[in-house]
Amino acid sequence: MDHNSKDTRAMDTQATALSPTLSARSPWAPRARPGLGSELLFGALEEQNGGYLLAVGIDRLGFFNETLGTAVTDDLIAGTGRRLRHLLGSTAAVQRVGGDVFAVVVPGAPPSEMPAIAAHILNSFQDAPMSAGKGLVRVSVSIGGAPHEQGVDEALLLSRAESALRTAKDAGRGRFAPYTATRAQTEAYGHMIATGDAFLRALKSRRLGLAFQKVVDSRTGRVSFHECLIRLVGENGRVHRAAEFMPAVEELGLVRMLDQAAIAMVIRELAAFPDLVLSANVSHDSLADMTWIRGVVSALRDRPDVARRLVVEITESAVMRDPAQTQRLVRTLKDLGCRVALDDFGAGYTAFTQIQNLQVDIVKIDQSFVRRMREEGGHLFIRALQTLADGIAVETVGEGAETAEEAATLARDGVRHIQGYVHGMPAMERLWLPPGHVHRRFMDGIAA
Repeated sequence: MDHNSKDTRAMDTQATALSPTLSARSPWAPRARPGLGSELLFGALEEQNGGYLLAVGIDRLGFFNETLGTAVTDDLIAGTGRRLRHLLGSTAAVQRVGGDVFAVVVPGAPPSEMPAIAAHILNSFQDAPMSAGKGLVRVSVSIGGAPHEQGVDEALLLSRAESALRTAKDAGRGRFAPYTATRAQTEAYGHMIATGDAFLRALKSRRLGLAFQKVVDSRTGRVSFHECLIRLVGENGRVHRAAEFMPAVEELGLVRMLDQAAIAMVIRELAAFPDLVLSANVSHDSLADMTWIRGVVSALRDRPDVARRLVVEITESAVMRDPAQTQRLVRTLKDLGCRVALDDFGAGYTAFTQIQNLQVDIVKIDQSFVRRMREEGGHLFIRALQTLADGIAVETVGEGAETAEEAATLARDGVRHIQGYVHGMPAMERLWLPPGHVHRRFMDGIAA
């Protein structure tokens, strides 16, 4: 990071001066289209007889967030959006569609111009650093492009562009890759649509359910709480784990509906069993969804007895995607009386200082570190993390413990709670009720 300049406004002027707005006279500039506003209007692609979409991703945003802080990261995200809009002017619509991804829609332009437009964007970021915090930061982007075709809806077009973006990132940062359809991709899309339809049918007919897994106190051996895991029961009674349908649900933008249904089921369980403590996962999409947040507040505002027994689990990726929004949500949940857990800690770039700033109550250590305990010195990370957690009064959970040896090692290192197959697999049964109890099974009609 360069701190030589004293005036950040001057930095912005310098950066944009090196990145002039595309001229309609340029042989590789998209033609201006009157009437296209600042919003992302996919309908304009149909009206203008085609065009294309670029998915522009900021490279190494997690690294910047960890090393420079959330304020600088927010500046980089905002600055990227401004630069893209400045570059393309009225020729395109620019909208942020993910934590580090912007969609650029260019209606009515030939897809053959995508490489040249992408090159101009890439060069702009390479040539001019960006004003962030109190200095300049040199940021690169990667770009994936997908041409619009008749019959291709918004979700599929964006999915194609993001697929190409992943290809560009895999090839090395600061590159462009066009979308190329393969037979496998076409079949995968068909499977995704079929899975999404199956999910919607299950949601409508109330065939979404919960499986429960014990989280056990490492000192007493008693159950601390149960984690709730979403399950889909097929029309034939077969139970489908989340890994079988969640990728399609997320890709098709249905995850908010799933989260709303899941939290409603969890709250009903807590209301029905006064001594029960449950944890529920929430996606990063729902963290930014005011409908989901309002629903939780409405359900728990007058039920502190229920709220205090609910642990809401958020992931590192959610924190990285929008740290400020995540912090606001954590504060809202804690004001209701809920506890908040950071799931899969260590799998991403979240710094321990961010845990302190978020004021979460529980940190769940990613199971990859539990696996590494068998290696020489493999448990040192867990021991160091536990020392830091003790210093700020945050409880820890060791995830994915499969053997008694792993559980014992975690306990010796001070990890407060243990979760994993060593204490039982997830089951669609109310594990806190005795076997044979009339309400033991969560749902009837489940195939064995």
